[in-house]
Amino acid sequence: MKLIPKKFWFFAAAMSIALSAPGCAHQDAPFNFQAQNIATDIEGAYLTAIADLNGDGGPDVILLSIRARQVFWFENPTWRQHVLTSGITPAAVGAAVDGGAENDDFRLVILTGFNRDDYDKNKGELVFLDSIAETAPPIIFAREPAAHRAAFADVDGDGSRELVIAPIAGAGPDAPISSLSDTPLLLYNPPSGRRYVITESLKGTVHGLTIIDWDGDGRDDIVTAGLGGIWLHQSVGDALNGDLSSLSWRSAHLTAGRPSSDPYARGTGDVRIGKYNDGRRFLAVIESVHGGDVAAYTETSPGEWTRRVIDQGYELAHGFALADFDGDGTDEIVVSDSRGPGGVFIYDAPAEEGGEWRRSVIDEKNMSAGACEAQDMTGDGRIDLVCAGFPTKNVILYVNMGRGN
Repeated sequence: MKLIPKKFWFFAAAMSIALSAPGCAHQDAPFNFQAQNIATDIEGAYLTAIADLNGDGGPDVILLSIRARQVFWFENPTWRQHVLTSGITPAAVGAAVDGGAENDDFRLVILTGFNRDDYDKNKGELVFLDSIAETAPPIIFAREPAAHRAAFADVDGDGSRELVIAPIAGAGPDAPISSLSDTPLLLYNPPSGRRYVITESLKGTVHGLTIIDWDGDGRDDIVTAGLGGIWLHQSVGDALNGDLSSLSWRSAHLTAGRPSSDPYARGTGDVRIGKYNDGRRFLAVIESVHGGDVAAYTETSPGEWTRRVIDQGYELAHGFALADFDGDGTDEIVVSDSRGPGGVFIYDAPAEEGGEWRRSVIDEKNMSAGACEAQDMTGDGRIDLVCAGFPTKNVILYVNMGRGN
């Protein structure tokens, strides 16, 4: 783990938030965070990404807005605002970052031009940047209608990362956010605009994308979530002479997600891969697309995943993160409602099989997050949280002070 030099440690005259679930029997000391505003009054604040953009050892925050034609970044630890690029097309709804300014392979891809109501109006611009200089021109290297999620992944195990693009929908008569049409999953190697197809037949709206080496073979695998449930996509073979078309792909259906007779209310909206401290894996999910259920799936036998609802009642659970915030070896789930009353909440897994997940409040009124990122932002070895709020027009860093501190 890279530690941040002392001059970049976080010092804040910040609001202290002690987190405990009222009425629960849990005897551990409460979570304790300190909150600091990174940005306020940002119209359309939607999505964050984390990278060391200036090479000083401190993770910086990239912010996309679905209203602005600019992309901003905020410098750790002062959170001074900079313009990363200008002249992009709103809405900017996706980003993927590879590397950082301290090395020569920095790459940032921004997905712009999304229209949630009409597939044919999606510009689907894939914008490439390889410098943080404001004078660096953004390059539109490809157009992918309804492009909505992006991540870099080393899919062939050669040590370099390719770009995975998950459109929210395929061409069809339904609105992209509620589509039953076949949806593709794609691969690029920017700034090349050559398009590689992983699959063309994901069923309906796809809203979740996460990267993990699922089987420990040195290759990154891809997990997607949507109305058709959760799918695992793994490459087979080698990319001969760097030609990704020589890879073949196998896709496995892990779970159908939330059950419902309504095809627009079933499936999974987002997914993260977590672990318990005994080594078992679980799938942390929001269900369904733009849904209100928080759930966890545990593999009870090979290929069989058991769904457990942790909480319900969110109007639009969109801010979502997963990390071991308290260092006990088990990941906690963070969820924020981007509509209704808002708020940011953390769910702590039960210590024993069959116990209840415990819900605590991180921030009750200052944040309605469209996105949350979990990362050590201060160099103290604890995982912190960064959230961006569309309704609240802000970005907040929640510094993890440890349990009971």
